[in-house]
Amino acid sequence: MRRITAILLCITAAAIVPAACDKTPVNGPLDGFWQLTTIATPDSVRDVRRQGAFLSVYLHLSQWDHGHREPRVYAHFTHTADSIIFYDFAHLSTHQTTADDDQPVTPEEMASGLLDDWGVHTLDARFRVLTLNHSRMELQAADTVLTFRKY
Repeated sequence: MRRITAILLCITAAAIVPAACDKTPVNGPLDGFWQLTTIATPDSVRDVRRQGAFLSVYLHLSQWDHGHREPRVYAHFTHTADSIIFYDFAHLSTHQTTADDDQPVTPEEMASGLLDDWGVHTLDARFRVLTLNHSRMELQAADTVLTFRKY
């Protein structure tokens, strides 16, 4: 009887422990790895797929990756059905080794065009969600529309 009880306890623990450590997606279809495909302004529509710009979203953190350009930029965000607000921008340059070395993005860095390609010009970037599903996302900031595909 003791042996059966011990086996049942082991099986129960094996089933519960991995589930307790798992971080389930909290953002629905927003969570994931998004490739920036086009940037549309009133003057033009640019195909930017070859630039390798990606937006990664997981839990409450986003990573803005410019392909092979540094620095990678991180931001917290809030998400509702029709908007996304990114804030607390920080970056980790190549010479830094851990996430503890991240530096807040300064207003001067933002003004110098750090995220201009993304339509982000301020330290609290506000986007209207035009489309968001499991394969496509369109975000609008002022007169710029960013189109992404789920990668």
